[in-house]
Formats: sequence, structure tokens, C-alpha cells
Amino acid sequence: MYIQADTDVYCVIGNPIKHSLSPVLHTYMFEYYGVNAVYVAFEPESAAKSLDAIRALGIKGANITVPFKNEAFRHVDETDDDTAFLEAVNTIKNENGKLCGFNTDYLGFMDMFEEYSKFCSSEDNIVVVGAGGVAVSVVYAMYKLGVKRIYLLNRSFERANRLKEKFEGKVEIVLGELHDKDIISKADIIVNCTPVGLNSEDLSFELDWVFEPIIIDVIYFDTPLIKKAQQKGLTAVNGLDMFIGQAYYSFKIWTGIEFDKENAKMLLGDIGL
Repeated sequence: MYIQADTDVYCVIGNPIKHSLSPVLHTYMFEYYGVNAVYVAFEPESAAKSLDAIRALGIKGANITVPFKNEAFRHVDETDDDTAFLEAVNTIKNENGKLCGFNTDYLGFMDMFEEYSKFCSSEDNIVVVGAGGVAVSVVYAMYKLGVKRIYLLNRSFERANRLKEKFEGKVEIVLGELHDKDIISKADIIVNCTPVGLNSEDLSFELDWVFEPIIIDVIYFDTPLIKKAQQKGLTAVNGLDMFIGQAYYSFKIWTGIEFDKENAKMLLGDIGL
């Protein structure tokens, strides 16, 4: 790409951020669709100051990742109803200095989960492990898809209960401890929303307790959980489709272009995912 004075700038903001694949994916898509733009990564200490810089420098758009999504929500100028409910922003569009915040995380999970929900029934036991920001998006996606009951396992009961209260009247949430053998053994679908396994060989729950559930990990590469589940012959999928989905909706918000998701999957496959 030939960078000019009028080349638009987009970015991802997080800390840490060096592992992010967003610059690879979005830079490729800008070039592929002929958009005069570049996409870079920033690792600041504050979301508020970063958003001020986006306004001051005329950066056209940004993705926001851990740990800044909630802080970014408090500092954008406008959000849609879904983002307001989630209180977390992962996508920003700069409209002449007005920062519009969106959440495409839940949309990415909806895209991924719809594929596997075809094999599920309304009576299936769906277990979500973890109660952080990703879990909120996952539960919201399931609510949007019509799920009525979710079992939520988390180390901190207080945090899990806050999530339950947030969805009061939308989804029935049954709380359990992180290593609740009784709930896990009856699960039909388990979604790991914890960072366990990101940098270690640990598992967020014991696979010896499960029978034939679908195992989903929101991390976009094969974690120890996914690898060991596949070794047991279980249907196990990582969060790559969720990552591509949230990027797809961000790209659409910025450019109006709906990029080819299969093209994105091939691109990321070429670099070892």
C-alpha cells in the first residue's frame, strides 16, 4: 500500500496488544477492497486519553480491547441500545469529532453460535464459564438468539450475581461454583469465557466430568481445553469465528463494506491459526 497524506488511520487499543491479529486482518481487508487506510496498534495506559487522541488526530475508527471496553463506553459520545445495555465498547467510529461507540463482540459470538445451535434444542443445558466482559457479550448473544436458561459458573459469586441481576427478566441464570461437577456433567454446551489456558496448560474445568457436550472457547486459537476436548472425540471449537465476526461488523460500521468471512479465515489460516 502507498501511504499518502490523505490515508485514513484506524487502530486497535488495548494493553497488552502485541498479540493482536486485528492489524493483520484489517490491513489486508483495506488493501483487498481498495480502501485508502491503514490500521495500527496502540498500547496506552488510559482509554480516556486515547479517545481524546482519536478526536484530536482525526483517527477514523478504532477497536477497543482488554482492559478498556468499559472505560471507553463511559467516554464515547453516542451508542446504540445494545451497546448501552452491555456498557462496553469494542468499536468506535469517528464522525467529524463525535465518537460513536458500538459493541460487535456479541454479534461475533452470535455468528459463531448460530452454526452450532442448529444441533441444539430448547431443553439443552448451556453452561457459561466465567463472568467477565466476554461472558456478558456471550450471554447477551444467547438472549438475542432466544436461549431461555444459562448455567453460569464463576470463581467469584459476587461478580456472577451482578451478571445475573443484569439479565433479570431476559434470561434465567442459574449460578454455580467454577468447578461444579454436577452442572458440568449434565452440560450439552459449554462456553469457556475465562482466560484460563491463554498462557498455560491449565483447564477451566475437568474434561473427565463431561460426556458429549459441544465445547467452545472464545480464545481464537486452540487452547489446551480445545486440544484435549478434541482428543476425547468431542466437538470443540475455538473463538476464531467470533473474532472474524466482530471484525466483520467493525469493518462494516467503518466502511459500509461486508468483507468475505471465508477470505478472512483463509488469511488467518495462512499465518498458522
